[in-house]
Amino acid sequence: MISTHLTANLLGRAEEDFSFKKQNVDNLIDEIILADNQKYMYDRGILALETEVFDQIKVVNNTFDDVSDAYNARITSDCKSDLFWRVTDFSMGTGQAGNNEFTLECTKLNSGGYDLLDSDIAGNVNSGIGSTVAYVNPSGIVSYYPVNESYGNQLIDDNYLTENVNFYNDPSFGFDTRNKYGLKIYSEPYDKDIGNTLAGEFIGTCLVGSSEVVVMQEVGVGLTFGIGQILTCDKTGVIQTTPVTKIVGISTKIQDLRIIPGITTALGTVNILTLSNVVGASVSAPDDADGNFVEFSVLDDPPEFVDGGRKRYDISFDQDPFVPQTISIAKKNTLGTGVSVYLDNSGYSRNAQSWDANLKILAVSDGGLEEPNVGAGKVLYKDGFDDAPILFGGARAAEGDTRVISVASTDFGSHVLYESLNSCSTEVNNAITDALGISSTAETALIGNNSDNVELLQASQALRLQRNQIQLGIHGMRKVLSTLNEELDVLRSLQRKIKEKKVSDVVK
Repeated sequence: MISTHLTANLLGRAEEDFSFKKQNVDNLIDEIILADNQKYMYDRGILALETEVFDQIKVVNNTFDDVSDAYNARITSDCKSDLFWRVTDFSMGTGQAGNNEFTLECTKLNSGGYDLLDSDIAGNVNSGIGSTVAYVNPSGIVSYYPVNESYGNQLIDDNYLTENVNFYNDPSFGFDTRNKYGLKIYSEPYDKDIGNTLAGEFIGTCLVGSSEVVVMQEVGVGLTFGIGQILTCDKTGVIQTTPVTKIVGISTKIQDLRIIPGITTALGTVNILTLSNVVGASVSAPDDADGNFVEFSVLDDPPEFVDGGRKRYDISFDQDPFVPQTISIAKKNTLGTGVSVYLDNSGYSRNAQSWDANLKILAVSDGGLEEPNVGAGKVLYKDGFDDAPILFGGARAAEGDTRVISVASTDFGSHVLYESLNSCSTEVNNAITDALGISSTAETALIGNNSDNVELLQASQALRLQRNQIQLGIHGMRKVLSTLNEELDVLRSLQRKIKEKKVSDVVK
């Protein structure tokens, strides 16, 4: 049993320190919730602005898809072909009369890319648009798209190619491309939201000097209130914030609600909220001659933090608020997030990437980094060909069909490999022209000199700057909270140690 004066004093001091720091933790948690609520109006403004731009971007990108459909209609009407002969294998001097033997495969245009000519040469397989493809044109000439210097040199060094070969630095073989539009979001660790601390809003009334607020809606219709929730008000001076005002009691009474728009109930059961502080100004319903009502806001832990204990908002004190930076393209459910946003039309892949933005000031040779290429992607218009591949004998070739050609060089001109297609009808061509016109008009509305979108995004950026300051404060408070909780853990451990008999017998 602990009975010594020194032991008791040590335990008492430890408990005092624990209580003091625990109160600081509780106050800091309240401040975090209040600060998060201050972001709410910025969140709404940012989301409204970016949703407007996002919706217009969607319109433009959809017109690109319509153009693509119009191009595809030429393929289905058989005035263009998306098939071609491709060199897929080669054997030197093994053909007829010792000629070189080439295997051609009827291949469909594919934005997903093509296998390389020979895995023994390349050692791997290309993927995606821009993969090297060996195209045999109707004149019998082999063309390589795009230029792949190391690949092409290897073929030449091995005497696979000696003449009648063209190299083109065109990664979009058989396609016309358009860069899609998107909102590029830059996110950093400090802008990670703890969640929505706004549990709900209601119209209320109160009297100056009272500690009660009457909720002007029937019980069970709107909010479910709880002890410990924080209350704020959009009318200045009504609810005290230092210290924060919390709900400390909940009761009910019968109230006439017909004054509230949309409510026809003469008498209804409503909640009365008892507060930890008295109100500083009266609120009526309506509250002014213009018929305006005052709204109260109830703040609470987001659902994912409920019952999380004193450590629920902790983040490591060592966490860098700015690194890593993640770059992504906004989706509907990520609008409004991040520390900044810009309109993107780069055509880079949509894959989100993270990096240390601090290293961009250094040269790459000194360990610096270049910003990752992240964009809204591309849309591909299948341009196709005026000729369709045919088999020996003249029948149309289908995807996957092969022909083995034996020639002295790489000139296949002595072999009939294609048949010419009829010209496209006026209707088919006009559909493309019309789709392109609609697309151009929509694109001009998005980015033209008279477009409002630049101004909308500038306003969004300005709101973000204000929100970022609040979020940086929240990030800092969460780091301090982590340190305080570590100190509380140490104090609890100290108390347990002092209470151990071996320690108390010595500390007298």
